[in-house]
Amino acid sequence: MKKYLAEGLVIFASIFASFSVENIRQDSIDKEIINEAVITLGDEIESNIEYTKEHLKQVENMLYLTNELLNRYDKIKLTNLYEIHSNNPFIYNIINNGELEYIKKYNDQYNIMSYWNAWEPEDVFFQSMLYSGKLLEIKNKKLRKEIESIYTKHEERVSGMTNYTRNNSDKIMSWFEDGKNNFDRDILNEELFNSYKDQELKNLLKFRSDNLTGRVDNLENYLQALNNVVLLISSEYKKLD
Repeated sequence: MKKYLAEGLVIFASIFASFSVENIRQDSIDKEIINEAVITLGDEIESNIEYTKEHLKQVENMLYLTNELLNRYDKIKLTNLYEIHSNNPFIYNIINNGELEYIKKYNDQYNIMSYWNAWEPEDVFFQSMLYSGKLLEIKNKKLRKEIESIYTKHEERVSGMTNYTRNNSDKIMSWFEDGKNNFDRDILNEELFNSYKDQELKNLLKFRSDNLTGRVDNLENYLQALNNVVLLISSEYKKLD
């Protein structure tokens, strides 16, 4: 009887040990998977840091040009705006490998006051983690909340301000279109701006200045949040390259 009992205990211990080893192995695999997921998300955030720095510079240049226009409103000419933009560019083409080429040659079709520059950060991997449930597997609550915040609250603020810029830009474009319709001849943007700019356009530009000021502030806060998350990831998981 004792022999059978001993054999049973040995079998039970073996099975228990086997389950324990398997659980440890599975736990190790799960940790490795979430570690790789967070590191990949960190790479996406690193990419957004570089994108945001460039976008912030563009918005700051838009704001600078707008303020220079307002400060010299009565006397400034369209060619002066082109010169300002050449030294503080924000209008660009996308060339090879996604690189940006800033525009420094102009024609009358460049309505330099109405560019708004779309806001398009990457969020593919964040969305993947969100819908797969991997985001909830991040044990560090502070890190998880910071990640959620930059992809929701911060991006929503920047997106909202960008939409205000776009709406304002549409109104500036309409000012030029409506102004041209008041003539019974063809008229260039340059002549319309140089000779017929009025208080209505100035008011639109004042709104643009206020909006771009807020947009700069939100982008700076967003950039700081991105850097904070990178620090948290690198300290808990592994140093990001």
